[in-house]
Amino acid sequence: MKKKAIGGVILTAVLSVALLAGCGNGGQAGTNADNKKSDKELVVVTNATFPPFESVDTSSGTKKYVGLDIDIANQIASNLGVTLTFNDIAFSGLIGSLMDGRADFAVSAMSPTEERKKNVDFSDSYFIPRNAILAAKGSNYTALDQMGGKKIAVVFGTTYEKDAKAIPGANVVALDNSTAVIQELNNKRVDAAFIDGSQAAVFVQKNPELEFHLLPPTDDSFAFAFPKGSKWVEPFNQELKKMKDNGELNKLIEKWLGKEFSQQ
Repeated sequence: MKKKAIGGVILTAVLSVALLAGCGNGGQAGTNADNKKSDKELVVVTNATFPPFESVDTSSGTKKYVGLDIDIANQIASNLGVTLTFNDIAFSGLIGSLMDGRADFAVSAMSPTEERKKNVDFSDSYFIPRNAILAAKGSNYTALDQMGGKKIAVVFGTTYEKDAKAIPGANVVALDNSTAVIQELNNKRVDAAFIDGSQAAVFVQKNPELEFHLLPPTDDSFAFAFPKGSKWVEPFNQELKKMKDNGELNKLIEKWLGKEFSQQ
């Protein structure tokens, strides 16, 4: 994630250590890959502070995970005849949860980088993102080479952080989640944020004092992450291919992101 790499203020310090458990298709809070009831239940870790990919909706009075990633994961699970239990943790802890057996897979707008592949396996990609610079209206930051000497907020552990640190002279502020990134931007403690373009569009809808500019396409992508040697990689790949071929994947992308983000 983001980046790879939208909502109210959540304390960064709390999110960096909290493990908030919730349910995908009726799973119980606190379940992990070691104490789940059966092989028909998969434990999923996500960082649910990244709308429109994953976030928590409490409008109905109950905690519900929503977003593009959540819909894709639930559709695949339904096709495979399994149920999902979602655990919400810091993005920086996702890989570790897979490595130590606390989860069966992770979905959180995560890019399958070579560094991450040393520790986990990835599915085929399900989304090709467009990165963006988000800043105060009128800033007109349209390219990363404008960021030299600027203070840039990113989510810690994402490819956005890595790419931002490669900008000569940039002062990179790495935070636990995208909510904290927007808080820093709104409080004028940073000049800009480097995030996913579809997420930037959602932020601007909710924060009209901001603007964003999409950057040229890269070779980045989002995929599911699994423990090394997981038996679930191939079944997920097969279901992803079906969803791509029958148009179901693009329907979900258009539902959450708009037609401009449909995949070719």
